Amino acid sequence: MKMKRGLRDCRWALVALALVLSPSLSGCVALVAGAGAGAGTVAYIKGEHSQVHGAAYERVWAATQNALKQMNIRVAKSEKDALGGIIEARRADDTAVDIKVEPVGSDAARVKIRIGMFGDKAASEAIQARIAVGLGGR
Repeated sequence: MKMKRGLRDCRWALVALALVLSPSLSGCVALVAGAGAGAGTVAYIKGEHSQVHGAAYERVWAATQNALKQMNIRVAKSEKDALGGIIEARRADDTAVDIKVEPVGSDAARVKIRIGMFGDKAASEAIQARIAVGLGGR
């Protein structure tokens, strides 16, 4: 009887330890925050910065292309259809910049940005801010 209870307690202790350690072992930094009017929601999960912009998909696509041009980020590949678009680009230091633009209704589009393999939050936010400015925001 005592042996079974000891094993059960040990299992619960291991489960509790795994739950406590899992966030630090996963390497996942997640931040979800609200944004100002017209900018929509912002999220940074596993190296990808995602923001919903309050403008039609075509306008957001054009503002994204223009933001990259203004920031001297060289576009290597650009494909778009009615369901979304992807942009593969390179910064001056040859770091990859991958962008997805997806319509979210008639007056909003989500832009997802990943810079490099693990993401660069500050650089992604700078691109998102430039897109917002191109749309008449901030």
